[in-house]
Amino acid sequence: MKCPRCGDGLKTIMYEGVEIETCPGCGGEWLDKNELAPIVQTVEETFPEEMRSSLDAINKNIFTIDESLENQMMCPKCEGVELNRFNYASSTGVVLDKCPECGGIWLDKDEIEQVQVLVEEWRKKLDGDLEKFGPMLDKLEDEAKKRDDATKSVSRFGFVNAILRGVADRMGW
Repeated sequence: MKCPRCGDGLKTIMYEGVEIETCPGCGGEWLDKNELAPIVQTVEETFPEEMRSSLDAINKNIFTIDESLENQMMCPKCEGVELNRFNYASSTGVVLDKCPECGGIWLDKDEIEQVQVLVEEWRKKLDGDLEKFGPMLDKLEDEAKKRDDATKSVSRFGFVNAILRGVADRMGW
């Protein structure tokens, strides 16, 4: 396969226990569909503080993809298929490129580490977030369950009424 960024040949390597393709020229990486999840779930490397703090600053802002930055890269696996840009986890500022056909993802130099840092930082904050927002989430879940139960109850009651009306009509009541 050829690098969609610079055209060099991609080399297969092991990264966090996953076989991925990397470009020796530009440092980008190609991940086949479903390869990113096991990579971000593996916590083997501790990232330097400057990388974590730079991404924390990015993560505090909401980013959208600038359409003028579209780079029209082609999928290295699917001939003639253009990669679609997307903002990882909606608004992180880490913009990746995904093939709409095969689901593979292109990550430019250092983006795989940026994604890993983001996920690791989110995990670190999870307990505090659950403590802070857990009661609110539980309340919302209870309210949704009550609405769902009420809808089912009304629905069942309406079904029973329809059957009784049908029986009453047939019996001439």
